[in-house]
Amino acid sequence: MTVMSEETVTAAVREFCGYAEPELDLEDVCLEVRAGAAEVGRALARRVRHITALDESLEALADGKRRADRDALTNITFQRGDAAALPYLDRTFTLLLCNDALGTVADPVAVLRELVRVSRPGAGIVVADPDFSEADLCALVVAAGGEIKRSKTSGSRAFVHATAH
Repeated sequence: MTVMSEETVTAAVREFCGYAEPELDLEDVCLEVRAGAAEVGRALARRVRHITALDESLEALADGKRRADRDALTNITFQRGDAAALPYLDRTFTLLLCNDALGTVADPVAVLRELVRVSRPGAGIVVADPDFSEADLCALVVAAGGEIKRSKTSGSRAFVHATAH
């Protein structure tokens, strides 16, 4: 696994947030999966109602919580869990986020299928990943039950915005 510099991570988060921008609403209830320290969630927290950052690593979640507390972000929850078996009811979230994480899981379609399952009707599902081409990422999203709204390639990263069927 490639370790990125803090500057590279910051630039990637900024680009992801810019791509997600058209989907943001102050009433959104968001889920960021494989969130790590929730760089994306923390960057968007002041622009949505609530964010849940889910990751398998307690250490990363604790780091994210410390940073959120430092920045006085009170609308972000950190939860340990598996992105391929989300511990949430169907149709819970209005915006779902997955940044640079699908290439690190055994079954990307299972993760995407879970995002579709927990998304409310019309919810945005925003995904970016450097490990898949734009066409391949779109195909994975469609295989999981998503409907592509827009996609792009920027540098080595593919971006997709979808909704559930």
